[in-house]
Amino acid sequence: MKSLFGYLCLICMMVLMVGCSEISGYDDNDVAATVRGNEITVGDLRFLYPDDTALDYLEGAISVELVKQEVKDMSLDISDNLSDNDVWFMELPPKNTKDEDGKQIRKFAESQAKKLDMEPEEYQREYAKKIDEQNAYMVTYLEEKLGAEAFDGEKGMDSINEKADYLLVELAEEYEDEIEVLIE
Repeated sequence: MKSLFGYLCLICMMVLMVGCSEISGYDDNDVAATVRGNEITVGDLRFLYPDDTALDYLEGAISVELVKQEVKDMSLDISDNLSDNDVWFMELPPKNTKDEDGKQIRKFAESQAKKLDMEPEEYQREYAKKIDEQNAYMVTYLEEKLGAEAFDGEKGMDSINEKADYLLVELAEEYEDEIEVLIE
C-alpha cells in the first residue's frame, strides 16, 4: 500500500510541471466549480498549483471532490490510507540539496509560500496534508471498487491505472448534471 501512496504522490508532483492557464485574475473566494453542491474555489486551486497552471487541474479537483463525496456516501473509513505525520514529503528538502527532485520541491514550495504569505516549511506541511488526504480518499475509493488485493505489489500498475481512470470517468458521468464549471 505504501508503494501505491508513493506512486500517487509522485504523480501529484509531476502534474505540477505541465499546463498553461492563468488564474491570478480571480479572487481566492471566487468559485471555480460546484460539485454536487460543494464548491471548489480559486483559492483551493491556487494553494495546490502555480497560478499559471491551476485551472488546468480543475477537472482533477472535480474528480477528487466526487471521490471524496462518494467515499463519505459509502461510509468508508480513510484512516488506514492516511500516512503518518512523518511522511517524507512533509519536510522541505534543505536549501543546499543536490537532489534534482528535492530542488524542484523546494522551488515549488518557496514560490507557493511567497504567493500565499507563508513560510516554505509551513506551506510544505499543509500541502502534504492536503495531498495525503486526497490520496487517502482516492485509494480508499479504488480499493472498494477494485479490491485491496489489486494494489499489492507493483505488478499490473498500468491495468490498475486504466481501471481507475475508467471509474473516475464513470463517476463524473453519473453526476454530470450536478457539476458546474464556473471559470475556464
